[in-house]
Amino acid sequence: MRRRGTPVSREALYEEVWTDAVTVVAPRYGLSDVGLVKICKKLGIPVPPRGYWAKLKAGRPTCKVPLPALPAGARDPSGPIPLSEQEAAVHARVRDALQQTRESQASISVPAELVDPHPLVRAAATRLKRRDGWDHPAGVRSAPKEVLDLQVTRNTLDRALLLMDTLLKSLEPSGFTARVDEEKGETLLVGGGTTLTISIVEQVTRTSHTPTRAEVRARDRYYDSFRVGARGEYPNIPQFDWHPTGRLTLTVGSWPSRKWNDTERSLIDSRLSGIVAAIVGLAEAKRAKEEEEERRRRTYEEARARYEAQVRARNEERRQLHALFRDASRLQRANRLREFIAAVEDRASHDDELTPEKQQWIEWAKAKADWLDPLVRRSDPILDAPEPEAPSFWHF
Repeated sequence: MRRRGTPVSREALYEEVWTDAVTVVAPRYGLSDVGLVKICKKLGIPVPPRGYWAKLKAGRPTCKVPLPALPAGARDPSGPIPLSEQEAAVHARVRDALQQTRESQASISVPAELVDPHPLVRAAATRLKRRDGWDHPAGVRSAPKEVLDLQVTRNTLDRALLLMDTLLKSLEPSGFTARVDEEKGETLLVGGGTTLTISIVEQVTRTSHTPTRAEVRARDRYYDSFRVGARGEYPNIPQFDWHPTGRLTLTVGSWPSRKWNDTERSLIDSRLSGIVAAIVGLAEAKRAKEEEEERRRRTYEEARARYEAQVRARNEERRQLHALFRDASRLQRANRLREFIAAVEDRASHDDELTPEKQQWIEWAKAKADWLDPLVRRSDPILDAPEPEAPSFWHF
């Protein structure tokens, strides 16, 4: 995911590298010294020569190389994006963890044979050295739900075990332990306040399979069987040929992650000191990432809680306002009824027509007005009764 922010201009980056040393400027962008120098070269930005800052500190005369103009018609290139304060803090933590591990870590070498192997390595050796039970066409052996996540052929197994044993033992002084997650089929490194996956995989290539003479004859016999009314079983001819390379890939973490491959120039074995330091730095980077995700989650939940509280308060206010209008309307209707009832009673009295039936109606109407009036709160035996249910024919 790309970082958010505005790329620094060519002119601003030029002023930075001539105001502070490259070693000071580079961390502001999450870059190494070499990486920043390469970017400056690409942007046509001169950097101070070797010894410039020592001369400046000693008060000796120095020469600031002016920023050359871009060629006519060339677009103004943008520089790197500065790190935010949080990103810069994370970068500094990772850099410090790497530096501390490099300083405390002695040179690591892989022994010629297993000596007092790590318990997980011993278990993996026992399980993966079994002759049977391997169905990969290239003969790759792997049982990640039982033992260490090694995916290698028999010829490379011993080296992979030695490599993993040396690596696990070298990580222990930095507080890392290893375990197998049998449910997910992963090998986990636990340390640095987080958990990282780790695996060693042998690189296997494949080529299109050219059927052998025996396979061609078997296929021909299968097709010939149709002519005599018989139908045999189609021969199992592979589509690909698989070729173990003996080259290993060490992968640590998922996101963020790091990979180290055997190359023609060097094997992973010769780079273990740097790999151990990188794993410690990777754990620090992941822990910082998890802390940031947790901070964002808490911030979101707090914002969500405030939003829901505001929605509840608004809905409650609307409910109360609706009830207020409803009660005011009922009071108004009740008073209008009473005015009407009084008018009917006055006319009946004036016309000498206040019969028992009329008097009974007046009492009924007054009761309904009281039922409407929210200030009286009179119950009505009919209107307040439960809604009647229609009978079902099938119940009789």
